[in-house]
Amino acid sequence: MDLRKLFPLCTCLAIAGLVGCVTSSKPAHDQNEKIKAAAASPEPGDVIPPGLTPKFLGLLTGEGLSATPAQMGEASKVTAAWNNKIVFAPDPTRGGDPMPSLIVRLWLFGPDEGTPVAPDGELLVALWDNMPKSGSGKPELKELWHIDRETAMKFRKRDAIGDGYTLLLPWSNYNIDVKQVNLVVRFNGADGRSVASAPEKLSIDHSATLQKAQERLGISTKSESFEKLPTPALRPWPETK
Repeated sequence: MDLRKLFPLCTCLAIAGLVGCVTSSKPAHDQNEKIKAAAASPEPGDVIPPGLTPKFLGLLTGEGLSATPAQMGEASKVTAAWNNKIVFAPDPTRGGDPMPSLIVRLWLFGPDEGTPVAPDGELLVALWDNMPKSGSGKPELKELWHIDRETAMKFRKRDAIGDGYTLLLPWSNYNIDVKQVNLVVRFNGADGRSVASAPEKLSIDHSATLQKAQERLGISTKSESFEKLPTPALRPWPETK
C-alpha cells in the first residue's frame, strides 16, 4: 500500500507534497553513551543541549525503545506523512498569533503492517537543520515538541487508512534560510511500548512565508488560509524539570 497516494484522499487537510513512510531505528549502544556523555558535559557545538528532560533525551538517543517483538494489536513502528509546506496557524501559547508550522499525519502499525493500531500515548518530535550556517557540516538540533497523552488524544482522527494523529506543529525557531531538515517522531504508548521513526529528510517549501512578505508590501495574492486549524498546546524546550 502506497500511503503517499492515499493520504491526500483521507485527511481533512488539503495537503500536497507528502513524503513516504519511515521505519523504526535504534542507535547503537556506544553512540548512545557518547551522546549522553556530551549532554552531561556540554561544550559549544554539542549535538544535544544540556538541561533536557529524560523523555527528550530518550527521543534523541533511542534509549528506552521497545526491544521485544510487538504482539498483534501492539505498535511496532511509526509511519509519518509530512507536508513540506510551511503553513501559518494561531499558536495558543503566544496569544493566538499566527506561527509558521509543519503538518504531519501519523499512524502506528503492528507486526502485520495491515490496519493501524489504535494509538494511545504521548508523542515527541525533533527537528534538525541539515545545512546549518555554522559551517560545522553536521545537522543542528533546532526544535523539540512534546504532545502529552491527553492532548494527543484530541488530535486522534480516523481516515481511510485507519486511526492516527494529525498534528500541526508550531515552529518557534523557524527561519526562511532553512532549506532541508531531518525529523524524528517517537511514540510512548500507554501500554509501555515505545517506538520511533528513522530520521526523515524534508525539503522545506517557504512559499507561504514569501506570500506573507508580498502581502506586507501590498502585492495582492491568493492563498489557502490555515488560520482556523487547531494547534496543540506544546511545551517549550529545553525543559529543566
